[in-house]
Amino acid sequence: MRALRKAQASAFNITNDIRGEARIVERAFGLGASALAEMVQLVCEQFDLAAS
Repeated sequence: MRALRKAQASAFNITNDIRGEARIVERAFGLGASALAEMVQLVCEQFDLAAS
């Protein structure tokens, strides 16, 4: 928790926004999806945006 407050976990924030910070907290406490599932979702969203 201290590393989160001191912004030492910012390297794990792949989107550099508040949603990324929420994902870090969810992963730290086992509340969210796995990082691999999130990356697949992020890549799919990027492809959808590029196709539009």
